[in-house]
Amino acid sequence: MIDDRIAYAQYEDFNTFSYKCIKYLMDNNEVIWKLLKYDTSDAWNRANLTKVEKSALVYNGSDDSTLFRVFMDMGQPDVHTREDTIIRIAPYSIFPENRTVGTLTMIFEVYCHYHINTLSNYTTRVDTIAMEFLKTFNGINIGGIGKLFFNRMGSQAPKMELSGQIPHKGKFILMSNKVV
Repeated sequence: MIDDRIAYAQYEDFNTFSYKCIKYLMDNNEVIWKLLKYDTSDAWNRANLTKVEKSALVYNGSDDSTLFRVFMDMGQPDVHTREDTIIRIAPYSIFPENRTVGTLTMIFEVYCHYHINTLSNYTTRVDTIAMEFLKTFNGINIGGIGKLFFNRMGSQAPKMELSGQIPHKGKFILMSNKVV
């Protein structure tokens, strides 16, 4: 008997998409990691982090999520009272185009406390990290996810918008990809 399910998208590895993006970010962008670790206005100009330092910023399921800066889901279970910056990378939606292909949309969020948002180079953390997300992920083929895109040719989802709640301001970016 032939298994009819092979003709249908299974969205395998969906539960690892966030991790794969963060792993890619570790190897392909130093600026974001510096802006996450260092709360000073010259964070952009500090030394690059080691892999161990970057890994220590990624939430690992421990009791106090406020000790971390990088998350693989949306939402905030604990109250953040520190003046810090956090990012969230997560699957946002899947819209099935047909039985074999769907449009996956990933969300890339950045939130920064108002007091530390402005940098000494007259830019902001939020805008710099948003720009770095686009530079790092737009048009890049990430193994197991495919090529993310930030355009409206393949989906109406991709966009960048303001978000956040006082005392944290932020932005989110939606990037899509066709998956099977």
